[in-house]
Amino acid sequence: MRTHALVVCCLLTVVTVPSAQQDDALQAASRALGASTVKTLEIAGSGAQFSVGQNYTTRDPWPRVPVKSFRAAVNFDTASLRLDLVREMGAAMPVPAPAAANQPERMLMLWAIPQGFVKAAIANHAMTRPLKDGTEVTFTVAGKYKMSGLINPQHQVVRVATWIDQSIVGDMLVETVYSGYKQMGGVLFPSRMIQSQDGFPTLDIAISGVVVNPPVQIAVPESVRNAQPAPVTVTSQKLADGVFHLTGGSHHSLAVEMKDHIVIVDLPNGEPRAKAVVAKAKELIPNKPVRYVVTTHHHWDHLGGIRTAIDEGATIVTHTSNAAFLQRAAKTPHTLNPDALSGSRKPVKVQAVNDKMVLTDGVRTIELHRLQGYEHAGDMLIVYLPKEKILAEADAFTPPAQPAQTVVATAVPYAAALYDNVTRLHLDVQTIAPLHGARLTDVAEVGRNGGR
Repeated sequence: MRTHALVVCCLLTVVTVPSAQQDDALQAASRALGASTVKTLEIAGSGAQFSVGQNYTTRDPWPRVPVKSFRAAVNFDTASLRLDLVREMGAAMPVPAPAAANQPERMLMLWAIPQGFVKAAIANHAMTRPLKDGTEVTFTVAGKYKMSGLINPQHQVVRVATWIDQSIVGDMLVETVYSGYKQMGGVLFPSRMIQSQDGFPTLDIAISGVVVNPPVQIAVPESVRNAQPAPVTVTSQKLADGVFHLTGGSHHSLAVEMKDHIVIVDLPNGEPRAKAVVAKAKELIPNKPVRYVVTTHHHWDHLGGIRTAIDEGATIVTHTSNAAFLQRAAKTPHTLNPDALSGSRKPVKVQAVNDKMVLTDGVRTIELHRLQGYEHAGDMLIVYLPKEKILAEADAFTPPAQPAQTVVATAVPYAAALYDNVTRLHLDVQTIAPLHGARLTDVAEVGRNGGR
């Protein structure tokens, strides 16, 4: 599977020659790495990428996806970077963020490359501080993003840290560690780079070759350069009295009316969509508060709006294994992109689920069951309304565009697990409301796609 990423970050005026006032360690690193003479680079390698936010439990590392080919083309003068990856298909593939959302991360990746880091440090009048194992270098790019690096006694950049905004964990640490420096393409360059996000590896590349100062012209298509974020749209489909399937984006939610409150299943993506989903639920079910938000599982795309739920004052219903992570999410600093919870600072209220829980107001019942034998996530909850015979589920089965189509091979075990659990629990399901996809489905279609 080939993926392609492009970023042009004209946010920094690059000074290519160190001034006399620059710290000795920074000048020495510039000379050792040839930073003043390197204008462009082509970097080749292979290794692994990891699917951020898609771990089996909140304590596990991100799932690994082999990278057969890694190629980066860099133009420091135009502050542009193009990545081409050839990856093996895996069960949990990394999902690229939209171009606009991806831009800060790509920009910071460009200036984390050893020669780029030195250039950026010089251009941004970096502060230096001697440490036992080298010299710490710190500065800010784009007036907002802090970068900190370590230059060792051999004048090599061995570690670069920066922070990007993430809707759940806030100012998220991105750290890149370089090792095995050797001459490649006429410059000193590391033979291995390991990048981590939020404490787990996200990229591990063995670098096999570097070309210095090749022609690198990276043009951004006008359609991309002028692209505007799609408006947040929430549409609704009434599944039963007081039960609404909230769609309109890549991720869906369920709103259920109770006697004196609302239950929402999943607030995905981030604060803008989460706020829109809450507003839509209150429009459809007026004059009642959102008292509970059920999170089907901890994966970041589905959990992306959880801080909106906390700010709303709702109790978060989630699997027991996620309680500590939600406590952390409620308190993480969001200085790069402050959200509503940054101002209200409300504490999180968690109601933990093991294998089963029932929410009821004496009239309507909502059953929560943890999927057994499900390899995508260890905390996955399905939501069942026995009176209405409606089941809501995330990721286990996303119906293809047409009922006659089948899911990709990697999704077959997920469908099988969902079918087996519905059978095991003796759930009388007439309608399945998936939290992805363009239509409703039923148990028979899930069984066919799961080989049952």
